[in-house]
Amino acid sequence: METTVIPFRGLRYNAAKIDRLADVIAPPYDVIKAEEQTALEARHPANIIRLILSQPHDDDTDDENRYTRAATLMNQWIADDTLQRDATPRYYIYDQSFNAPDGKDYTRRALIGLVKLQPFENRIVLPHEKTHAGPKIDRLNLMRQCHANLSPIFLLYADAEGDVERIMESFTDEHAPEVDSEERFGSTHRLWCLDDAERNTEIQTLFSERPLLIADGHHRYETALAFQEEMAHTGLQGYGYMMVNLVRMESPGLAVLAIHRLLDNLSPDSITHAVTKLPEVFDVHELDTQAALMAQLEARRGKSPAVGLYTADDKYRLLIPRTTAPGQLDVMLVQETLIKEMFQVETLADHISYTAYTDDAVAHVKSGAGRVALLMNPTPVEQVLEVAMAGSIMPQKSTYFYPKMATGLVLNLLNR
Repeated sequence: METTVIPFRGLRYNAAKIDRLADVIAPPYDVIKAEEQTALEARHPANIIRLILSQPHDDDTDDENRYTRAATLMNQWIADDTLQRDATPRYYIYDQSFNAPDGKDYTRRALIGLVKLQPFENRIVLPHEKTHAGPKIDRLNLMRQCHANLSPIFLLYADAEGDVERIMESFTDEHAPEVDSEERFGSTHRLWCLDDAERNTEIQTLFSERPLLIADGHHRYETALAFQEEMAHTGLQGYGYMMVNLVRMESPGLAVLAIHRLLDNLSPDSITHAVTKLPEVFDVHELDTQAALMAQLEARRGKSPAVGLYTADDKYRLLIPRTTAPGQLDVMLVQETLIKEMFQVETLADHISYTAYTDDAVAHVKSGAGRVALLMNPTPVEQVLEVAMAGSIMPQKSTYFYPKMATGLVLNLLNR
């Protein structure tokens, strides 16, 4: 069974009606906070936020609600040419340039296309994290009304020789971007329409034998599978595909950040118990400063397991496990050994939160009792792929690909 990634007729904002694309794009729906939602709505009456995260009303009914309003608005924008569908199928090339929290400058290049939906057991599209029912129900209700992919999910593909990126580069070297937007949400945004039939055929062939790893969008992929089944009776092929951003995992533009674990609501006894037991499993090295701890972690990045611990007594500890299994992942070490065994946390939802920023993790511990921070290195993408290929699942928030991709550059209609 082969991987199918095809070009498509994207639905895009009409430049004749929208002066600045930066005013109508948004971050992914699941990272938008209430105050940011309000600001995005105020920025422009056609901001994509009104589709992906329509506000509920107190008098909502089964026939009139946030999902039906999103569909009505989308169809209105299509009717008045605020959104226009491209005349012919094509891929889209999406560049984000940004400065990451590690202080380095990156440009991440994605190919936007449609992937043929495959159940996970076919081992074509691979998950690496568990999902929860709530977000899937919400996105399914939206999809039932809009019959569209309003935002792409983020997939990774392996391409050691860089063949797909080389084809994209040959096109972008010859053509100016159709979108060249200023900084929004941590990056600039440029978009090319790759409407070259010969290049597109070559790209489609190159993907045919490559498994694809979900980097971000597990819930939406599973939702698309469920909606495909619901709409099978229509016979329309569009329901069998999903819009995706495809990024080469070997790309130097791929910035992967650590996601630190913050434990809350711990009893003094549980903290004392864990700290006392640390030397049974780890070589424990106390360090004077946050910078010294993070430097020690960075020195072991990708080489050997190591975890940082910060506690309210203002102590920084580097924890190096005395024994490790082959391929030991730091995130599994943290979840199983530290969180569950040593800190005796069973119900993670009641005690854990996450941040990619070390300063925030330390400040969190200082701002309240019963808190500790577990500071981590990023999970190497190669290890994520190995886990997924083996059919295993990693803990939630094992990876953080920075920054999030914008929503609103391209949409995909499923039923026409």
